[in-house]
Amino acid sequence: MLIALSEIRRSAGRFVLLTAAVALLVLLSLFFQTVGNGLSAGLTGAYERTSADVLVYDQRARLNPFASVLGPDVPAAVGRVDGVQEAAPVGIVPITANRGTGRNEVDVTVWGGADRAAGRPSELSAGRYPESPGEAVNSDATFDRPFNVGDTVTLEGRPMRIVGEAPDASLNITPTLYVSFADYAALVASRRGLPDGSAVPPGLVAVTVADGRDPAQVATAINDSVDGVEAVTTGKAVDSLPGAGQVNRSFAILNVLLFAVVTVVTAVFFLILTVQKRRALVLMRAVGASRWDVVKPVLLQVVVVVG
Repeated sequence: MLIALSEIRRSAGRFVLLTAAVALLVLLSLFFQTVGNGLSAGLTGAYERTSADVLVYDQRARLNPFASVLGPDVPAAVGRVDGVQEAAPVGIVPITANRGTGRNEVDVTVWGGADRAAGRPSELSAGRYPESPGEAVNSDATFDRPFNVGDTVTLEGRPMRIVGEAPDASLNITPTLYVSFADYAALVASRRGLPDGSAVPPGLVAVTVADGRDPAQVATAINDSVDGVEAVTTGKAVDSLPGAGQVNRSFAILNVLLFAVVTVVTAVFFLILTVQKRRALVLMRAVGASRWDVVKPVLLQVVVVVG
């Protein structure tokens, strides 16, 4: 131990540079992890924070929420399946919000269905859930937060008042507004030139299961009982969102590469250091030092540098 520490003191410059290099690589690894987690939360936060245990799609949508269109009678049919506690219609649409006078516009994703327990975020960081038409919950995301509780934004000419915030509940890496399904239907009808929102079908059905029931088994029961739908657990729905898997895999590869670089840089440094002091190591062995006595100082130096 004394030998290892004495060598570090004598060659302080080398060890400081190596420690700085390892620290920089670890910092980069943490940075990439943070960016990856932020992107993942921005893509899938609405699904990860939802109160629903099961999500029901149009079978033809292949678990893509933006391609799923269900019939108006599907929520009621899903609600009659054994094990379903609540089935709430949900609609998702990208839209442009105006947050003031002039062209102060922000691209947002509107999630309709927050007037029902199954279709809303599981928790709020501030405020309350929508209780009447014209109210919305904002996704409180760290990467983008254009709205605050109490603000009023305009969607397709309709004013919406922000009454609550849901932490990390964004979808598609855009600010997400949670409104009632009726408000969502009215917005979509306005965009399509329809007389009212009664003709707007849901895109999804959010399901909460009864106490003690397994969500996977309830999802299977829904698939067996209702034609033309694909019901999956929320976890599977998160993994199936477009782009989410690719982002996670890309950053996982970067983290593995950075870990490999840290390992190689540290190993090469100590290999060179060991070769440079080969004569001293041979002399230690000649005067009776064991193999472990020779290896132990090197291992201690590795622990000090990496730690």
